[in-house]
Amino acid sequence: EIKYLSERVEAVEKKVGITTKRKGTSSQNTTSPSKPTLEPGSESVNGTNAGRKSLPEDKDLQKEDARYLEKRDAALALCRAKSDRTRKLAASQKSPYTANSTARVIISNRKLFQGYNPFAPIDKTKLKELADWLKSCPHYRTALDKKPCKSRTWWYQILRTSLEWLEDCVSHLHIDAWINVLRKRYDANPQHFRSERICFLDHLFAQQWIFNFKDFKDSKPDHNGLGKRLPGGAWNYYAGTIPSFCQSNKVWGMDIDDIYAPVNFADSHLIAMWISIPKRHIVVFDNICSSISPQELDVVMEHFLYMVPYLLVECAYSDEVLAQYSLEPFTYERPTNIPPARAGDCGVYTLKYIECHALGIEFSKKDFAKPNGKSMRDKMAVDIFQELPNVHEFENKDMDDILGMYDV
Repeated sequence: EIKYLSERVEAVEKKVGITTKRKGTSSQNTTSPSKPTLEPGSESVNGTNAGRKSLPEDKDLQKEDARYLEKRDAALALCRAKSDRTRKLAASQKSPYTANSTARVIISNRKLFQGYNPFAPIDKTKLKELADWLKSCPHYRTALDKKPCKSRTWWYQILRTSLEWLEDCVSHLHIDAWINVLRKRYDANPQHFRSERICFLDHLFAQQWIFNFKDFKDSKPDHNGLGKRLPGGAWNYYAGTIPSFCQSNKVWGMDIDDIYAPVNFADSHLIAMWISIPKRHIVVFDNICSSISPQELDVVMEHFLYMVPYLLVECAYSDEVLAQYSLEPFTYERPTNIPPARAGDCGVYTLKYIECHALGIEFSKKDFAKPNGKSMRDKMAVDIFQELPNVHEFENKDMDDILGMYDV
């Protein structure tokens, strides 16, 4: 299969007259052109690619196809290599074994959580450290609308102010900052969470999948129903090479059962998404259900209901793995009994829903009471300050190389 894909790539490269050096999927291009402005959630299933740069020449299309196939080839090779080197365990090692044995007992999804309290009181000493650090910023007394976007006081003031929209655009990623806190905690102590087979994805995952769904729908499949065009970076998410922060290199289905991701709806509302691969089901945690009608949510979720199972089948590296999946779309639900948020605090609640569910903690009405929005923001600010220094200067460049394909 890998040889066949390689031949297809080489054929395309010869046709367009280019020579491409094979690269690993974990490398990151930090000098690519600026990303085009995207409007996540603004495009319906039958909409147009308003934010995407056009590719007027056939040669550019062929170059894009060659790079697309190269990345798919590399991701599949990585997954196959990982599968081949995975040690086969003895029967006694695959199930709980209490007899006297020196063999290591491996028990899937050990229930060792809860590792920490996500609503623990704020450490006042750390809060003062944060306040003192912010006072040393030269823009401390500058009005919010005049502060530079990479100013530490701008970044933390947005985060700590009640009802302020948490940013998920290119330069100042409050959303990704907290996702990275969870990735770092999970990487250090996976036993604190409800499963050791979960992953947290950044805002770019949903953004790109929503934005490129029309390409997927319009592309022609082969006789097996495969070969449709998936969003850029889909292979890398599947193989665990992105997000690059605390890179997991865990493969969906092989190492990962549960996927958590924030979803931006029309730049006006944020929701949390939990994708269960074994259950073929998605749960949407929406703190203001009136912000998205059932019909609108159907449109948003269609991207993931169809493309997640498609990616699993497309990336199946053996007949044994392929037999576990199908192209049938996933199902989804939106529970209506979760604690609601006030408009403007949807981002904070979305991130805390993800954290609590991953920790195996119920959404308590007491913890998620609307007046607690400010304390949740302050605690997140202190935790980010302690665990991710200088995060206000962070830029998520994981997709720069992918988005660079659209520049001509």
